[in-house]
Amino acid sequence: MLDVLKEVLGWTSVAFYISVTIFNSMKFTRYAAFGSATNDIIWSILMGWWPKVVLNVSVAAINVYRYMKDFTSTGKAVLNTVAGLVGAGILYIIYIAVHAFLAEPTMFVALQFVDLGIIVTALAMTQLSKYRVLMLISGFVGMGAYFGNPQMMIIKALVIGIMSYKLYSTRHKTDETTEVVES
Repeated sequence: MLDVLKEVLGWTSVAFYISVTIFNSMKFTRYAAFGSATNDIIWSILMGWWPKVVLNVSVAAINVYRYMKDFTSTGKAVLNTVAGLVGAGILYIIYIAVHAFLAEPTMFVALQFVDLGIIVTALAMTQLSKYRVLMLISGFVGMGAYFGNPQMMIIKALVIGIMSYKLYSTRHKTDETTEVVES
């Protein structure tokens, strides 16, 4: 039964990653990323991928913080307090993940940590083009990090393909042309 749950969560993860990459607004991208992170936290724990747990807890935290900051009128004190508490929790999970890595270091886990850094940086972006460039890089790093897992290989291949297309198809747009098109 647990193996079936892992498979279902893995394929659900594929669906969420597709949704994260296709939206053209940061608001909808953040919604999809939050759903993806929630799904992937459970999946990562079941798979024993601690760097991915850190990644997805961080993704969820960043997305909630950026959403509240960008799209609500939540007070700065509340935002900073919640960010501090979540940050402390993430640091604890990182501590566990690093100790697990040091006990049994592998190149795959090291690349998972690199992927973690790239994606967290991407999600902190407020410009969609910078987000897409970093996610493209993450696609290539993640191919090595999760080599052998079919769902993660599909996810990373999709991220590479979709981000490449999005970057190529919007390469001549500037903020001014985007505003004119949207008006």
